[in-house]
Amino acid sequence: MKVARRVSQVLFLLLFIYLFFQASYPLESRIPPDIFLRFDPLVGFATSIASRALIASLFPALILLLFTALFGRFFCGWICPLGTLIDGADRIINLKQKKSRLKETLRYRSWKFFILVAILISSLFSVQFLWLVDPIALLTRTLATGLFPMVSFAMEELFGLLMNIEFLEESMFDVFTTLQDSSLLPLEPRSFQSGLFFLAVFIGILSLGFISKRFWCRNLCPLGALLGIFSKFRLFNRTVDASCTSCGICQRTCKMDAIEDDFTTSSSIECIECMNCVANCPQSSIRYQFRFPTPPSKIDLSRRKFFSALSAGAIVPLAIKSSYLNRSSRNNAIRPPGALPENKFLDRCIRCHECTRICSTTGGCLQPALLQGGWEGLMTPISIPRSGYCEYNCNLCGKVCPTGAIKELALAEKNKMKMGTASFDKNRCIPWYRHVNCLVCEEHCPTPEKAIKFDERETILPDGSRRMVKYPYVVEELCTGCGICVYKCPLAGHAGIFVSIAGEIRWEEKAESESFQNPSATQ
Repeated sequence: MKVARRVSQVLFLLLFIYLFFQASYPLESRIPPDIFLRFDPLVGFATSIASRALIASLFPALILLLFTALFGRFFCGWICPLGTLIDGADRIINLKQKKSRLKETLRYRSWKFFILVAILISSLFSVQFLWLVDPIALLTRTLATGLFPMVSFAMEELFGLLMNIEFLEESMFDVFTTLQDSSLLPLEPRSFQSGLFFLAVFIGILSLGFISKRFWCRNLCPLGALLGIFSKFRLFNRTVDASCTSCGICQRTCKMDAIEDDFTTSSSIECIECMNCVANCPQSSIRYQFRFPTPPSKIDLSRRKFFSALSAGAIVPLAIKSSYLNRSSRNNAIRPPGALPENKFLDRCIRCHECTRICSTTGGCLQPALLQGGWEGLMTPISIPRSGYCEYNCNLCGKVCPTGAIKELALAEKNKMKMGTASFDKNRCIPWYRHVNCLVCEEHCPTPEKAIKFDERETILPDGSRRMVKYPYVVEELCTGCGICVYKCPLAGHAGIFVSIAGEIRWEEKAESESFQNPSATQ
């Protein structure tokens, strides 16, 4: 069983990585790239509570909960890709823990339940903290904004060096092109705001192995806490027969410290079915079989800590909502096309950055937000046109959003979703400031009828000479706010044109029908 578990872990980790690379243009994967997030019950609960709606795309999470009620926290031990990476890191760290050291960490076990309660209560106040600690969202975001860009830059530098070797040049160029065609390497390496922060958090989680094995899973993971609650009365449990000699090997090798000091009793909440106890028992006294847990395991959360979690889950959202930088004071948070109205968008967005990842394979306009959308919008996806643009013939961000914060739209519908409006900065734009013709923005404007047009007229220059100059202007009704004009502007530093949220159109869901609506009229 130990070998089977490791094979399962590796296969699911490879599937997770495969789906990550499949989230690229054009999207051709038969399996939804966000399938792990759809099966995440914590995402389903927190997002449904925050949005006050049942989200159909997250219904697969109910299947995982059903199997958890039968078999326990098998997801943590057999499937979770972050758990697999933590196991790998623990093997590298190879910390030999004494029993006294393991017992010292037991006092932290209630933290994951504290975090879970605080997250769900915050969701009641429509503030999402799920993105900070959900393992699937965390790993997806780390891969998209931290690990993959770093690997891409390293690979590009390596191929650059190898191509300088004369007899390797042609073969390395072919390999490089093949990797780009297969989406294993981007056509243009991307960098992301806060990518180093996400990477540091990920490394910190792996480094917790210096304290104890699977410290994150034991003590901090709210998804593990939720699955543990559903596995409290599970039917598939560890049993020990009379041949047990109380040697203690099972307890020392347990990843989750789920085995009690009598060596026969174990916590159905903490056990992740790793089967180490079965594999290492010298008497073959341990097996797993269907029976009710006796007595039922207790959740490590005292009444005092429960009410502390309730208080934290309520006070923090209220403090954020009453701050100056709240969701109503956002200034220039340009959302992806098809995004729900801001309030609903923030309720549903879990900051997994599946959309940012797939956008980086086309125009690359999406970035994790800082405070452009207020504290509640921290790390949500926003368009930063100077770093990329929204590709006119791409509608993939809505296809990979697991919670419906960005609607999946047909291409024709997506192009009606106005992200904002471009405007010229006449103190920077070359024709307006230098009185010299520049056609770059108009040439790249993708709309069928150009949203950028020219007013050609004769201009008297400061030296008294005259010149015919084409002064560009924006037809607001035609502009979609894609930002390609900003991205392509040849000026160094700030572009001579910018995009604001003026005139944006969001996707509004209605009880009986769906229609396009400008949220400024309803908010």
